[in-house]
Amino acid sequence: MNYIPEIIIAALLVTGILIYYLNGHAYKKQKVRFLAKYRRARIKSLHFQDALSAYILRNNAKNEVFVEGLTYGEFLKQLQKHHSLYLSEKRYKKLRRSPLIIGKDIKAIEKQEARLSETEKKIATIKEQKSSA
Repeated sequence: MNYIPEIIIAALLVTGILIYYLNGHAYKKQKVRFLAKYRRARIKSLHFQDALSAYILRNNAKNEVFVEGLTYGEFLKQLQKHHSLYLSEKRYKKLRRSPLIIGKDIKAIEKQEARLSETEKKIATIKEQKSSA
């Protein structure tokens, strides 16, 4: 008997399953790393918002100049806006449930991390200026 078609189908099926398993496993690892990075950026953003809000309330500094052309209140609103657009819990849940376009989402998170690092530097500079004054 001629079993060539069955052998070809079985070989293709095994190859497909193998490729799916190998790529799926790597994708899951990448997704877990991405979601961890997202959570770290989200926590950092919330920390900065809390710290800035506490400073504003403690020193009644809403209208004081934070950096040239930007007050503490405006800066806090900016942080909150970017947080709600890019780092919200709703977005996290959506990313967790759906397949990711990894490259696009990683670039967006890297932009937010860069923005948060810049914020951290600004806050450190302001703290140094306040402590030396």
